[in-house]
Amino acid sequence: MTSLLETDLHFVLTRLPKDIRNLMKKHGLILGGGFIREVIAGNKANDIDLFGATLVQLLSATLELQQDRSARKFETANAITLISAPRMPVQFIKRWLFPDANAVVASFDFTVCQAAIWFADGHWHSSIADRFYPDLAARCLVYTSPAREEEAGGSMMRVRKFLARGYTIQASSLAAVIARLIGKVRNSDMAQTEEGAAKVLTGLLREVDRLLVIDGVDAVEEHQ
Repeated sequence: MTSLLETDLHFVLTRLPKDIRNLMKKHGLILGGGFIREVIAGNKANDIDLFGATLVQLLSATLELQQDRSARKFETANAITLISAPRMPVQFIKRWLFPDANAVVASFDFTVCQAAIWFADGHWHSSIADRFYPDLAARCLVYTSPAREEEAGGSMMRVRKFLARGYTIQASSLAAVIARLIGKVRNSDMAQTEEGAAKVLTGLLREVDRLLVIDGVDAVEEHQ
């Protein structure tokens, strides 16, 4: 693991809403994944993902932000999402809990997502995978085969989204994503025929926390 460039760390923090920065400081939350990647790449982020060590910690932060923003709350098995359009949606990831930022970084399925920021000892800190910068610059998807419980089709659907944004993926990484899918298909009694296997795959190929409730809502820039 290494760290973001200081200029990039500062830039991400300046694009992060002030109330989210304060929430991270107060509750010891970790910012991870897509928001960091998109800001550094010069793109528009879709949402803010926050991680924590305990469910109590996450629920306390969720309640505080919900009250402050008068936000609507939507909950899935993976996350609690607060919507206060046109502000950017905030997701508190509850399915996976992490003791520290390095564990958050290691949990992401692609190297271009492996980045985290947190506040401790009076300073902002960051952690990224060694391949974060080179793969982001090359717009190359490298699958990490994370050791975590997840929907087997989640990474495949994310591949589809990244390819639509101009990323590429090498055969070895795509094969690793497919291998995870195959493992789930083999465990299904329905997969005895090609038609049955197709039905199992269709069920697996679903995105995680798609935020359908905010389709058509254009989040505003709200950095301060």
